[in-house]
Amino acid sequence: MDRERDINLMLRVKDGDLAAFEALYARYSRPLTNFFHRLVWDRCFSEDLMQETFLRLWRGRKGYRPSGKFTTYMFQIARNHWLNERDKKNRRISPVSMDAGRDEESNGLKESLPARGNGPMTENLNRELGEKIAIAVEGLSEKLRLVFVLGQIQGMKYADIGDILGIPVGTVKSRMANAEKTIRGRLSSYLR
Repeated sequence: MDRERDINLMLRVKDGDLAAFEALYARYSRPLTNFFHRLVWDRCFSEDLMQETFLRLWRGRKGYRPSGKFTTYMFQIARNHWLNERDKKNRRISPVSMDAGRDEESNGLKESLPARGNGPMTENLNRELGEKIAIAVEGLSEKLRLVFVLGQIQGMKYADIGDILGIPVGTVKSRMANAEKTIRGRLSSYLR
Protein backbone atom coordinates (compact mmCIF):
# COMPACT_ATOMS: atom_id res chain seq x y z
CA MET A 1 0.00 0.00 0.00
CA ASP A 2 1.28 3.49 -0.89
CA ARG A 3 0.42 4.91 2.51
CA GLU A 4 2.55 2.39 4.37
CA ARG A 5 5.35 2.67 1.81
CA ASP A 6 5.45 6.47 2.21
CA ILE A 7 5.50 6.22 5.99
CA ASN A 8 8.29 3.62 5.86
CA LEU A 9 10.28 5.83 3.50
CA MET A 10 9.82 8.82 5.81
CA LEU A 11 10.88 6.77 8.82
CA ARG A 12 14.04 5.89 6.90
CA VAL A 13 14.48 9.59 6.06
CA LYS A 14 14.14 10.33 9.76
CA ASP A 15 17.20 8.12 10.27
CA GLY A 16 19.12 10.04 7.59
CA ASP A 17 18.56 7.70 4.61
CA LEU A 18 19.21 9.80 1.49
CA ALA A 19 17.94 7.09 -0.88
CA ALA A 20 14.56 7.13 0.89
CA PHE A 21 14.51 10.94 0.67
CA GLU A 22 15.23 10.74 -3.07
CA ALA A 23 12.38 8.24 -3.46
CA LEU A 24 9.95 10.63 -1.75
CA TYR A 25 11.28 13.47 -3.87
CA ALA A 26 10.76 11.47 -7.06
CA ARG A 27 7.22 10.61 -5.99
CA TYR A 28 6.06 14.02 -4.72
CA SER A 29 8.11 16.74 -6.42
CA ARG A 30 5.72 17.06 -9.36
CA PRO A 31 2.47 17.03 -7.31
CA LEU A 32 3.95 19.67 -4.99
CA THR A 33 5.12 21.81 -7.90
CA ASN A 34 1.65 21.58 -9.46
CA PHE A 35 0.07 22.48 -6.11
CA PHE A 36 2.21 25.60 -5.83
CA HIS A 37 1.73 26.47 -9.49
CA ARG A 38 -2.04 26.62 -9.01
CA LEU A 39 -1.50 29.03 -6.14
CA VAL A 40 1.08 31.38 -7.65
CA TRP A 41 0.90 30.76 -11.45
CA ASP A 42 4.66 31.07 -11.82
CA ARG A 43 6.46 27.84 -12.72
CA CYS A 44 9.91 28.94 -11.52
CA PHE A 45 8.59 30.23 -8.21
CA SER A 46 6.54 27.03 -7.84
CA GLU A 47 9.66 24.93 -8.28
CA ASP A 48 11.48 27.06 -5.71
CA LEU A 49 8.63 26.55 -3.25
CA MET A 50 8.69 22.80 -3.88
CA GLN A 51 12.47 22.62 -3.33
CA GLU A 52 12.18 24.56 -0.09
CA THR A 53 9.37 22.28 1.07
CA PHE A 54 11.67 19.29 0.64
CA LEU A 55 14.46 21.11 2.46
CA ARG A 56 12.07 21.74 5.33
CA LEU A 57 11.03 18.09 5.26
CA TRP A 58 14.69 17.06 5.51
CA ARG A 59 15.56 19.59 8.22
CA GLY A 60 12.54 18.60 10.32
CA ARG A 61 12.87 14.85 9.74
CA LYS A 62 13.86 14.09 13.36
CA GLY A 63 10.50 15.38 14.57
CA TYR A 64 8.43 13.22 12.22
CA ARG A 65 5.75 11.08 13.91
CA PRO A 66 3.69 8.74 11.69
CA SER A 67 0.29 9.70 13.05
CA GLY A 68 -1.54 9.98 9.72
CA LYS A 69 -1.02 9.92 6.00
CA PHE A 70 2.36 11.07 4.77
CA THR A 71 0.69 13.16 2.05
CA THR A 72 -1.18 15.09 4.72
CA TYR A 73 2.08 15.73 6.55
CA MET A 74 3.87 16.81 3.35
CA PHE A 75 1.10 19.12 2.18
CA GLN A 76 0.87 20.71 5.63
CA ILE A 77 4.54 21.64 5.29
CA ALA A 78 3.87 22.92 1.76
CA ARG A 79 0.84 24.94 2.85
CA ASN A 80 2.69 26.52 5.77
CA HIS A 81 5.64 27.38 3.55
CA TRP A 82 3.36 28.94 0.93
CA LEU A 83 1.59 31.03 3.60
CA ASN A 84 4.96 32.26 4.91
CA GLU A 85 6.15 33.18 1.41
CA ARG A 86 2.86 34.86 0.56
CA ASP A 87 3.08 36.93 3.72
CA LYS A 88 6.66 37.95 2.86
CA LYS A 89 5.57 39.00 -0.63
CA ASN A 90 2.62 40.94 0.77
CA ARG A 91 4.91 42.80 3.17
CA ARG A 92 7.13 43.76 0.21
CA ILE A 93 4.00 44.72 -1.77
CA SER A 94 5.06 42.51 -4.64
CA PRO A 95 2.15 41.04 -6.61
CA VAL A 96 2.03 37.33 -7.37
CA SER A 97 2.79 36.65 -11.03
CA MET A 98 -0.16 35.87 -13.25
CA ASP A 99 1.78 35.30 -16.48
CA ALA A 100 -0.29 34.27 -19.47
CA GLY A 101 2.25 31.65 -20.51
CA ARG A 102 1.01 29.17 -17.92
CA ASP A 103 3.05 26.38 -19.68
CA GLU A 104 2.00 23.20 -21.38
CA GLU A 105 2.36 20.97 -18.32
CA SER A 106 -0.60 22.60 -16.61
CA ASN A 107 -3.39 20.15 -16.00
CA GLY A 108 -6.58 21.51 -14.62
CA LEU A 109 -10.08 22.65 -15.34
CA LYS A 110 -9.60 23.48 -18.99
CA GLU A 111 -8.41 19.93 -19.71
CA SER A 112 -11.50 18.54 -18.01
CA LEU A 113 -13.90 20.59 -20.12
CA PRO A 114 -15.31 19.02 -23.27
CA ALA A 115 -13.26 19.53 -26.40
CA ARG A 116 -14.85 21.73 -29.03
CA GLY A 117 -12.96 20.42 -32.06
CA ASN A 118 -9.51 21.05 -33.48
CA GLY A 119 -7.87 23.92 -35.22
CA PRO A 120 -6.39 27.32 -34.48
CA MET A 121 -9.67 28.89 -33.41
CA THR A 122 -10.33 26.12 -30.90
CA GLU A 123 -6.77 26.36 -29.60
CA ASN A 124 -7.18 30.11 -29.10
CA LEU A 125 -10.52 29.63 -27.34
CA ASN A 126 -9.03 26.93 -25.10
CA ARG A 127 -6.02 29.13 -24.30
CA GLU A 128 -8.34 32.02 -23.47
CA LEU A 129 -10.52 29.76 -21.32
CA GLY A 130 -7.44 28.46 -19.52
CA GLU A 131 -6.41 32.01 -18.74
CA LYS A 132 -9.91 32.84 -17.50
CA ILE A 133 -9.88 29.73 -15.29
CA ALA A 134 -6.51 30.72 -13.85
CA ILE A 135 -7.78 34.23 -13.13
CA ALA A 136 -10.97 32.82 -11.57
CA VAL A 137 -8.98 30.49 -9.29
CA GLU A 138 -6.52 33.27 -8.43
CA GLY A 139 -9.46 35.52 -7.57
CA LEU A 140 -10.78 33.13 -4.93
CA SER A 141 -10.17 33.98 -1.31
CA GLU A 142 -7.22 32.15 0.21
CA LYS A 143 -9.50 29.76 2.12
CA LEU A 144 -11.48 28.80 -0.98
CA ARG A 145 -8.42 28.60 -3.23
CA LEU A 146 -6.55 26.22 -0.91
CA VAL A 147 -9.54 23.89 -0.69
CA PHE A 148 -10.14 24.06 -4.45
CA VAL A 149 -6.51 23.43 -5.41
CA LEU A 150 -6.10 20.55 -2.97
CA GLY A 151 -9.40 18.93 -3.94
CA GLN A 152 -9.95 19.60 -7.62
CA ILE A 153 -6.39 19.91 -8.83
CA GLN A 154 -4.47 17.65 -6.44
CA GLY A 155 -7.37 15.19 -6.20
CA MET A 156 -7.29 14.88 -2.43
CA LYS A 157 -10.18 13.61 -0.36
CA TYR A 158 -12.11 16.02 1.82
CA ALA A 159 -10.88 14.34 5.02
CA ASP A 160 -7.26 14.80 3.94
CA ILE A 161 -7.88 18.43 3.02
CA GLY A 162 -9.45 18.95 6.43
CA ASP A 163 -6.38 17.45 8.11
CA ILE A 164 -4.00 19.61 6.08
CA LEU A 165 -5.91 22.82 6.74
CA GLY A 166 -7.01 21.96 10.28
CA ILE A 167 -10.71 22.35 9.54
CA PRO A 168 -13.71 19.99 9.74
CA VAL A 169 -14.82 18.03 6.65
CA GLY A 170 -18.09 19.96 6.60
CA THR A 171 -16.16 23.20 6.26
CA VAL A 172 -14.11 21.68 3.43
CA LYS A 173 -17.34 20.72 1.61
CA SER A 174 -18.83 24.17 2.14
CA ARG A 175 -15.71 25.94 0.90
CA MET A 176 -15.45 23.63 -2.12
CA ALA A 177 -19.07 24.33 -3.04
CA ASN A 178 -18.48 28.08 -2.69
CA ALA A 179 -15.28 27.91 -4.75
CA GLU A 180 -16.97 25.95 -7.54
CA LYS A 181 -19.98 28.27 -7.54
CA THR A 182 -17.73 31.32 -7.73
CA ILE A 183 -15.63 29.88 -10.55
CA ARG A 184 -18.72 28.77 -12.48
CA GLY A 185 -20.14 32.27 -12.11
CA ARG A 186 -16.96 33.88 -13.38
CA LEU A 187 -16.81 31.48 -16.32
CA SER A 188 -20.52 31.47 -17.17
CA SER A 189 -20.03 33.24 -20.50
CA TYR A 190 -17.51 30.58 -21.56
CA LEU A 191 -19.48 27.53 -20.43
CA ARG A 192 -22.65 28.03 -22.45
